Amino acid sequence: MKKTLLLFALSFVTFGYTQTNCEEVKKENENLQSLKKALTSENEYLKKILDINKPMLETEKENSAFKITKAVGNTKDKTIAITFLVESLDENKKMTIEDISMVDVEGNEYKIDFFKSSNPYPELSLNVPVKLNFSFKDIDENPLFIKMFRFKTTAQPQRNLFESKKSFIEFRDIKVIWN
Repeated sequence: MKKTLLLFALSFVTFGYTQTNCEEVKKENENLQSLKKALTSENEYLKKILDINKPMLETEKENSAFKITKAVGNTKDKTIAITFLVESLDENKKMTIEDISMVDVEGNEYKIDFFKSSNPYPELSLNVPVKLNFSFKDIDENPLFIKMFRFKTTAQPQRNLFESKKSFIEFRDIKVIWN
């Protein structure tokens, strides 16, 4: 009889204790669910960012990374816009981009349209990509591929502007998406 009463009293106390903590568990569960929703949306955002900046082609020269993210043609305006990221891998520097040209698969060479393009003098911070967009006009026959996209760069570290490194950047076989 004592064992039964002891077991009953222990069960009653346990049952009473679990009933009082139920509200706290519900609140904690709601907080965790809202945190999960926030983290899920942040995760989706980061996946989209990674997909947007996913390079089609990339190269490194003189401690700078160049990544082409897209090439888009506009049939109405007869233009092609090449978007790419430039990133300094060693230090902060000022860069000059010049002699920008593009050649299609038929051998037609196009010069840059500076009025619709980014500033060719980016200031680069260490490990921070800078997005540049260069536009070319009077495109013939909507080519599906750009055979060659090339330019020259001169990079000057901010610690010493008299020191400069020159390089020649060239990308080949870039797929163009036409709108």
